[in-house]
Amino acid sequence: MKMQFYSLKDLLIFNIKYFRFKNNMSQEKLAELCSFSSRYMTDIERGMHCPTINKLEVIAKSLDVEPFELFQNHKYDEDIVAKIVKNRQYNQK
Repeated sequence: MKMQFYSLKDLLIFNIKYFRFKNNMSQEKLAELCSFSSRYMTDIERGMHCPTINKLEVIAKSLDVEPFELFQNHKYDEDIVAKIVKNRQYNQK
C-alpha cells in the first residue's frame, strides 16, 4: 500500500510511527532506546519538534532501519497502517 504525503515532515513522522509499530514498540520504549525523554518522542511524532540529523540516526538505529528509510515512501503493510490509524483515532477522543 502506497500513501500520499503532503510534506517530507509528514513522511518522516509517519515512518517513525510505522517502524515503531512494526517493531511492536511503545513511544516510551523507543524514547528509552534513544535516550530521549518520552515527551520529546511524543512531540516528534506529533510534529512539534523536528529532530536533528544526529537524533534521526539514533532513532533509525533504535528502530533497526537505515536513516534514509525514514524518508522513503514505502509499500506499507496495511495491517500496521490500520493499527496506526486506530491508535490515532483513540488518542484524539
